[in-house]
Amino acid sequence: MVESVTAGAIEVRDRRGDALRPPAPDSVVPPATAPGHLLRRAQQVHTELWGARVDGLTGPQYATLVAIAGWDDVDQRRAGQLASLDKSTVADVVRRLVTKGWVRRVRHPDDGRRRLLTLTGGSLERLAEVTEAARSVQDAILAPLRPSDRQEFVERLGRVARIEEADVAEQQHEAGVLLMRAAPGYLIRRAQQVHTTLWTATVPDVTGPQYAVLAAVAQLGTADQSRIGDAASLDSSSTADIVTRLGNQGWLIKETAANDRRRALVRLTVPARAALGALAGPVEAVQSDLLAPLGPEVRPEFISHLQQVAFAGRRP
Repeated sequence: MVESVTAGAIEVRDRRGDALRPPAPDSVVPPATAPGHLLRRAQQVHTELWGARVDGLTGPQYATLVAIAGWDDVDQRRAGQLASLDKSTVADVVRRLVTKGWVRRVRHPDDGRRRLLTLTGGSLERLAEVTEAARSVQDAILAPLRPSDRQEFVERLGRVARIEEADVAEQQHEAGVLLMRAAPGYLIRRAQQVHTTLWTATVPDVTGPQYAVLAAVAQLGTADQSRIGDAASLDSSSTADIVTRLGNQGWLIKETAANDRRRALVRLTVPARAALGALAGPVEAVQSDLLAPLGPEVRPEFISHLQQVAFAGRRP
């Protein structure tokens, strides 16, 4: 486990607290083969497909409606658990769904302090229409895979997402909505959350997106923020913010391009290269822990299928 990583000094200790010598400075876990990175990229593909095919509802809003329609006695807290949304996000989602006329809050018959969420009149019929578009998104995200591989990929993705540990494994009502346990978009988001939890516990000093930027710059050598963002699977705003933060920490240097003074190039500092070497082991451990529910013999095939989904059938 990495106990401290700073711009001025890298200190890595084993379980006994003894200092370890950092590995080779240029050690980098390639993003194109790291399942955590691939999940984030696959989530972006799903979001793009959803925005193009589903009108009026976001993916989290639809997942919340499925939770309300698919289970009995659902309050806001329960809806967030079923939809895999944090407390703040589900509060905002429910507020918007109430405003849009999809959902109403009603008093629990046996507990006046609880407010249950129910669909408004006609919402179930409207939800069935949206479900057809949502189903086309799920089909589209699996389209790069051979038809014979799709069901097995979804089953393995569910195991990576720890779906059996969630209540969604036993959906009570299935009419007119997607089955959460079989919806790849939902499973990708849940698996990404599992990765984030594992990452935070194992690599506390550097976030996943920060590592993705460092790894991208290490592989590219010197590059502008646009290329870095593409390689790290981050939008331009997130990339700019991370580059600025890592620059302030002394891990990245910005230079003006010799042939275009309007273009800034980014490269790693010496401490950043040493940090990447020290982080290689913990980052690989996170990827291994993420895939722990899968047998070692099927992991390469799962990663290959996840690459196809994440890169929409293009070679990474």
